[in-house]
Amino acid sequence: MSSPGYPAPARPPVVRPLWSLAGPAFGAMVAAGLLTAPIGPLGGAIGRDLGLSTAAMAATVVASGVVATAALVVPGYLLGRRWPTAAGVPALVLLVVGCVVSALAPGAALMAVGRVVVGLGAGTVVGVALALSGQLGRWRSRARLVLGVALGAALLFGPVASGVVAQALSWRSVFLFDVLVVVLALAGTIAGGIAMWVVRLSRPSPPAAPARAKRLPDETRVGGQHADNPST
Repeated sequence: MSSPGYPAPARPPVVRPLWSLAGPAFGAMVAAGLLTAPIGPLGGAIGRDLGLSTAAMAATVVASGVVATAALVVPGYLLGRRWPTAAGVPALVLLVVGCVVSALAPGAALMAVGRVVVGLGAGTVVGVALALSGQLGRWRSRARLVLGVALGAALLFGPVASGVVAQALSWRSVFLFDVLVVVLALAGTIAGGIAMWVVRLSRPSPPAAPARAKRLPDETRVGGQHADNPST
């Protein structure tokens, strides 16, 4: 608590280690690739297998994921600024669940559910990664640049990579393969969170402020009178 007449000290900006971005950034890249993956050959394979028209594919597989992602980028950013691990881990778990549901979907309804769950996790983890990239001290500008380029590349190459796997194996294998990749990002995020917690505990506590021995001039008089003797 600050003394009367003195402004409260400004809270120092949060600075996190560069390695804390690794897990969430990797997860955000996978999420970006998943977002655009159905635009390529993967979408055609899903449509043929589930009997979906082009319009139904656009609404069920593409639009549902995009809308869910856009809805949670800002909340993920705000949560990631204060609790990156607590926000990033559930987001990656949602990605895993969404990919499993999508891989096992027997029809359009369950596929839409899976894509919405993927979108919710994708939006949150992208927001967390963006928040962390702005808390890296002197690495902030370069981290944001590299993260932006990586997300853009994932959006572009998502349809290509998923199309190759879908043609070589099956479209369900694409989502199952993504589960394995997201689990790696989840493990990295958890490990980074534990490491940040250990580093925070190992820091020495700041020294206590010395007690003030005498009153300040503003405190010796109240309303033009001495505080100790109101009659003077």
